[in-house]
Amino acid sequence: MKIALLCLASVMMGVFAEPEPEAEAAFDPTNYPKSSYPADYVKKYTGENDYCHPRKAPTCSKNGTLTFCVKDPEYPGKEVKYAIDYDPLVLKKYADVADQSADNLVDGLTSLSEKHFDYSEYHGKTFEKGNWVGGEGYICPSDVVYARPLRAVNVDGEWRVIVQDIAWPGYTQTHRVEKCLFPGAACRTLAPCFGSKCLQKYVYQRMLSFDPCDPQKGIFIDIYKLPSACSCHIPRKL
Repeated sequence: MKIALLCLASVMMGVFAEPEPEAEAAFDPTNYPKSSYPADYVKKYTGENDYCHPRKAPTCSKNGTLTFCVKDPEYPGKEVKYAIDYDPLVLKKYADVADQSADNLVDGLTSLSEKHFDYSEYHGKTFEKGNWVGGEGYICPSDVVYARPLRAVNVDGEWRVIVQDIAWPGYTQTHRVEKCLFPGAACRTLAPCFGSKCLQKYVYQRMLSFDPCDPQKGIFIDIYKLPSACSCHIPRKL
């Protein structure tokens, strides 16, 4: 009798026992959720401001006068960090030399010298005194920065967010950017008879990019045109 009762109790426990939870599905790091923006963030940037319109200049561009931004109050830092963490190929796509200066990019010049170039007396006019006097510097005055753009216009004319995660491990993208202070002006210290002009040069750069309005695209490579040098040009005499 006792044996029968024990068997019956075992059967009843098996019937009413909670089923074991199903095994969790394998995690796919490439299939992360769509936007994790807070609701107020989405409302703020997808409404009247047309935040997701790729050809609309963002606030940081100062009404479209800039083609890239090194400061961006609307930068989606959390989304960029999220995309980096869930992209298994990010390390294969990423490369940067974070410590850049004239010490390693300009032959015969130190970063200290370049930092103290003074063009305050030059105003881009050939017959002014400032064209003939002045301290150390380039023959075509320029502004040189070692920049980490946060947002830029790609070669198709569309604005993209540039991957810049300053926190550890620091996925930065650094570029030497040089812009003419007086594009088209005469080259400093040259006589007017040469007909010289300072010309802005550009270079195409590849940068890891992100579209916060379509996070499913993940991190991708896009191409941007950045100012790279200001060179003195002497035209051919006909």
